[in-house]
Amino acid sequence: MLLPALIAGGVGWGAWHAATRPANPPAQPGAQSVSAAQDWETLRTLGPRETGSAGNARTLDWAQAQFEALGYRVTRQALPDRVPMPAQREGTVHLGGPGDPQTLTGEALIGTQTAGQTGTLVRLPPGVTDAQLEGLLGRLAVTTCPDGPWRDLTDRALNAGILGLVIVNDCPHPPAYSPLGNVALPVLSVTPEAGRTLLAGVGREVTFTTTVRTEDAPAWNLIAARVEATPDVLFGAHLDSVPGSPGANDNASGILAVLHAARQAAGTPLAGRAWFVLFGAEEQGLLGSRAFVHTHSYPLRDTRAMLNFDMVGVNAESLSIDAHPELLTLARRVRPDLRTFRDAPATTRETFGRSSPVTGRSDYLPFKLVGVRTAFLHRGEDPHYHRPTDTTLNPALAADAATLGVQIARAALDAPWTPRQSCGITGRDCQ
Repeated sequence: MLLPALIAGGVGWGAWHAATRPANPPAQPGAQSVSAAQDWETLRTLGPRETGSAGNARTLDWAQAQFEALGYRVTRQALPDRVPMPAQREGTVHLGGPGDPQTLTGEALIGTQTAGQTGTLVRLPPGVTDAQLEGLLGRLAVTTCPDGPWRDLTDRALNAGILGLVIVNDCPHPPAYSPLGNVALPVLSVTPEAGRTLLAGVGREVTFTTTVRTEDAPAWNLIAARVEATPDVLFGAHLDSVPGSPGANDNASGILAVLHAARQAAGTPLAGRAWFVLFGAEEQGLLGSRAFVHTHSYPLRDTRAMLNFDMVGVNAESLSIDAHPELLTLARRVRPDLRTFRDAPATTRETFGRSSPVTGRSDYLPFKLVGVRTAFLHRGEDPHYHRPTDTTLNPALAADAATLGVQIARAALDAPWTPRQSCGITGRDCQ
């Protein structure tokens, strides 16, 4: 009686294991023939992809369907921490004075906390120099449309001891999204009409107030790979866009590139050695790619190349690469005239003795930090970067970047390579 029971149990376990084992979805006819232009026609209708938005959720669903139609199994990795996104950003300016108090309303800049300060109002010229900022300790300041990013001016002004800043938004074009770094002083913008009233009050006592509320939003990484695939090469791009921008070039173009690479790989040996990842919450500090690397640190020690696509749909400059020297050599064999660039040069200023020579502003940085060889494909910063006007891209340029990425990946798989050493039991010994 025991033997039949064991046999029956073994058969039952085998059937259960077969039924629950992950499987690749069946590839759909015609899925490989979909073009980047067709992808863009759909993607552009899904809306901006700010973290936590309906457009972000729609894009996740659509991208998953595209990968599954190609025969890739898709998983969603929820980021361990919800992402704080601005829900309320109000600002006020109160001009004191005997008999004529006035209150002006504005908008707190992203990255400013709830805060309030009172002091004497001074005016800063748009191109204010560091020398002009000296001696303004404890003052509140107003300026018209600054030269350069608003964050740069804010950092310089607050570092000089100014306790609050109002920017009159009389800029001829919408300002670029440039969030502040969690500033505990009031920084806000006002309309040109309110600005004229405020500028007339220079020398008077004023109070700047900001009221900010955030809501925690969920975010995910979308990971597409054949069940049997190892991450010998990884194709990645961020899925989200900045608040207030449709995010065409930044970074719908990267989404198109990763999908195009997945189509080129489908049905070939590359599909068994590649993962395709769309990262969440890149614009909030590379949160998705950091979570991915933390979760997958062990298999990534065998990754030969991580290829990152960011802003590859507008030719602000010809296609460029910031790559590990070994990957750059392989890329140059494919395209001898390929431009190189330096994404974020290492700072020469020590920060508490912990400045790092490993730098980057996109999702390849967390991979670099654990020793993975990376290649960042990019076409330069166009005039619509981080602006509401980022509405167009050229799908052919995104497809071209994807094709180069696939060529680099195949070359990396064919070239001799020595895996990195084990990270050890604690995970602290990666080299």
